Amino acid sequence: MKKKCILVILLLISFTMTNNYASFAEQSKLSVPIIFQNLKGKDELLGFLDRVETLRASMGTIDINSTTIKENSSRVKREINFYLTEISSIENAIKMFDKKYNNSPPDLLFSEQISILLNNYKLSLKLQLVLIDSILNNELGATNLFYSDYLTYIYHYLNLGDQMYSYIKIFYNL
Repeated sequence: MKKKCILVILLLISFTMTNNYASFAEQSKLSVPIIFQNLKGKDELLGFLDRVETLRASMGTIDINSTTIKENSSRVKREINFYLTEISSIENAIKMFDKKYNNSPPDLLFSEQISILLNNYKLSLKLQLVLIDSILNNELGATNLFYSDYLTYIYHYLNLGDQMYSYIKIFYNL
């Protein structure tokens, strides 16, 4: 009888311990700061984030290879310039949004965070253009991409942008 009681107690303890972790897996809506619960232009801001997400997914298709870039440099530069144009378009839309909601601090703060995200992606793209020009000019540090310092900064800004995007998604419980 004593063994059965111990077994039942252990079983109950194991159930309660395993079920508690599921409650922490999802962020509560109450944990979103009050200042961000009453966004006036939430749909527009989410539209900007969707455009940024689509842009970031497309940026992954840029192929910079030290052996083939000389033949494909004009195409790759066009792609990068297209992405930079898209970023400028989103930035202009955010500026219009800021004028529209200039009396709503939560909306302005959210749009500023999206602008920071866009700046990181823009810096990464501009550094990729510099890398292409350096490869075309046969600069010593650019031709061996594996050891190149150029990639360190390119990936640094990409990662900063990705972290900012993840932060926004988690922080605002989107």
